[in-house]
Amino acid sequence: MADFEGNNRETLEDDFCLLEDSDLEGDVDERFYELPILSPKAKAKIPVDYNKALKYVDRKEAGLEDVLRDHALHLLPAKTLFRFKTVSRRWDHWISSPLFAHRQTTYFKNVSGLFCQVADHSPSFISFNQDAYGMPDPSLSFFPEPVKVRSSCNGLVCCQGIEDDTYYICSPVTKEWKKLPRPNLYHGAKAAVVLAFEPYVLNFNESYELVCAVTFPDYPVVYFEIYSSRSSSWRVSDTICYELDGSGLHDGGYYMKGVVYWESSSGVILAFGLRDEQYGFLPLPANDEEYGNGALAMKHGELCYIQPRYQDNVCTINIHGNMDMSLKSVINLPYDAGSTFGVCRALGFINGDILILGLGTRVVSYHVKEQKVELISQHEGGACTRYIPYVNSLVSLRHPLIRDKGLIV
Repeated sequence: MADFEGNNRETLEDDFCLLEDSDLEGDVDERFYELPILSPKAKAKIPVDYNKALKYVDRKEAGLEDVLRDHALHLLPAKTLFRFKTVSRRWDHWISSPLFAHRQTTYFKNVSGLFCQVADHSPSFISFNQDAYGMPDPSLSFFPEPVKVRSSCNGLVCCQGIEDDTYYICSPVTKEWKKLPRPNLYHGAKAAVVLAFEPYVLNFNESYELVCAVTFPDYPVVYFEIYSSRSSSWRVSDTICYELDGSGLHDGGYYMKGVVYWESSSGVILAFGLRDEQYGFLPLPANDEEYGNGALAMKHGELCYIQPRYQDNVCTINIHGNMDMSLKSVINLPYDAGSTFGVCRALGFINGDILILGLGTRVVSYHVKEQKVELISQHEGGACTRYIPYVNSLVSLRHPLIRDKGLIV
């Protein structure tokens, strides 16, 4: 074990050294806020001959507790981490650190459950693992008004006020929230809005963008309006789409790897890149009118479209992929899901091999390899329920190097 710890530490120190909490005390130059959690070795205060210095290190210090802190804790979900805070004062100090929350947000990206909401009722949360995933207030009652959950990305959630369509961004775990200014264009209550948030080591400010594809009745045009947390303002992109012939966009969209996707009523998927602000189209697989409840998702790192089909009293799931959205695989459900539980809706993938489906009033998981179905939840609402995938992270709307505890409003 000692040899393993020594080799592991030697490999780590070849390139980086970890910043300790004590390094943050005292006067800090403003340029320090641009530094990552891992600082280049050239700037680290370490001995020139590190191998010789290791002889004077008490190897007992690098015990199991340190290994868990440095290599495991940041890979766990928020609810589990809150429970681990009771282990000791040291663990509470580690997990409560803003820098640790930033690191956990960067590395933990597993879909943990679904926000579900029926019409204008309060939202609720369906956890995929009650012991591991959760939040203190699933109904999001900490907002100043009732809200609808509109979009979620890597732990952040976008909500819209029911009374006046105001947008809010929040972290359900910390209950921090921010009210966004009014957009320049009229979005309405069913705007095609998508939250884009990519946590990474250098993104200390947890920067995010809210993208809305704005359509106008009877006009074949789509404008793209973008809110940026960096500028705290909205702007209308110079890019305008004229090819959709006035057909509507579904109010829900999907974000993945810098691109926002929306399904349209004209049989195509509208794609908008955030980096170059250019748009394009992908073919949308044909849907049956009754069982056209497909969903965009990510499977093994690639964009795919999950399409339930019901034919000859058999419910199958077609998986489409690639740029032409060609048929990649077909999953035959082991029972007559459609006629037994009602309309079959695709809700997404977990870890690439677990399919989440809405079957009437039930939410189930289907393990593709084991060909096994498990009931996750049963509730009222059925086909009228809106589902939003959520990642149970410790993401904060504050800068991790600022210890201000005030509300963000």
